Amino acid sequence: MTDRKKLLENFSALAIMQLLNYILPFITLPYLARVLGAEKYGVYLFSQAFVQYFIILVDFGFDLSATREVALNRGDIRKVSEIVSSVLTAKIFLTIISLFVLISLILFVPVFHEYWIIYILTFGMIFGNACFSAFFYQGIEKMKFITILNASVKLFFTLAIFFFVQDSSDLPFVPLLNSIGYLLAGGLSLIIMTRFFKVNLNLPSKSDVISQIKKSAQFFWSRVAVSIYTTSNTFIIGLVMGPVAAGIFGSADKLFRGVISLYQPLNNVLYPYISHSKNIKLYKKLFYFSILLNFVIVLIIMFSSDFIITLVFGEDFMESSDLLKIFMLTAVFLMPSILLGYPLLGALGYSKEVNNSVIIASFIHIAFLIVSIPFLSVKLVALYVLFTELFVFIYRIYFVKKYNLLKDDLIFKEMY
Repeated sequence: MTDRKKLLENFSALAIMQLLNYILPFITLPYLARVLGAEKYGVYLFSQAFVQYFIILVDFGFDLSATREVALNRGDIRKVSEIVSSVLTAKIFLTIISLFVLISLILFVPVFHEYWIIYILTFGMIFGNACFSAFFYQGIEKMKFITILNASVKLFFTLAIFFFVQDSSDLPFVPLLNSIGYLLAGGLSLIIMTRFFKVNLNLPSKSDVISQIKKSAQFFWSRVAVSIYTTSNTFIIGLVMGPVAAGIFGSADKLFRGVISLYQPLNNVLYPYISHSKNIKLYKKLFYFSILLNFVIVLIIMFSSDFIITLVFGEDFMESSDLLKIFMLTAVFLMPSILLGYPLLGALGYSKEVNNSVIIASFIHIAFLIVSIPFLSVKLVALYVLFTELFVFIYRIYFVKKYNLLKDDLIFKEMY
């Protein structure tokens, strides 16, 4: 199979997955928003935002560092097995730490007392995510396996929601079903990896585990920084303004992140592909086409935001419409910024510039939030997101131009 055919196959697989990730929530979100009500739905979104901190910790940037390592060593099954074993051991260790932190917060921090069962049930997602070895399948460019597993999980969750969740008292079933789906996907991914791809999972040496953690540290801090101005917003709003405000903001944010996730397949496919092919000519074609497509999508959603919010969440969430418009304006900069990140700068050896862009932006964003706490509003936080993403875009485009990375005959710097 040629590189381009493999790229197309992997993109198609991930595109199908993202399409399901986008469509299936549109079936469950309207139902959950109406059945649970604004407050309980806000609790659900708050718990989802909360658990993202632990997911980031457990992932520790391995989806970037380990993906590239697997891609560069995929012809050596012994080396790949060593990489996978070390990464999974590190993730299990980080999961145990996360569980200890969660229990401590529930026991000693009052704000987590009332809905403690929701946070415990949501934590199952982290165990499943720790076992789900997406970095392996991306590294060997066999994304169809990820697609099948994710599609199965989403379909299970979607069908089960309508069966088990009938009113607001059934809120615990939502995180429970979500966690079961993640655990099934994680377990199956390990079975497929070991049986079909002959990966041998062994207990790695302490030095190998530490080595993987060190290699991934820069990517971890980058992920932490990104979370500060993405998933953290709903969490902070929930802490400061309560679950209803978290529901209003989180609803618009979920739609916004859903739109952005449509480009994730291209991002995930290009990163390993450009890492080993350095095909800048093809990258440019896909990049400029994506900008045009993104602009059309943004215009459509901005002019129909009232209709979309009413259709998906109901009239109780109409305040989310203005937030969605702000987020769509943000998408104009965010989409190209994503593709300029790891698929270009990171793949060509400039990971430091990618990581610094979000780390600096996160400090700016958190400073704005802290200063604004006395008069914080959902619209103000949305505007902060717009400004932060614009900063990241300008920062990345500066280094792309500085290093002249869009030249077809590029001579790149290898950092690894």
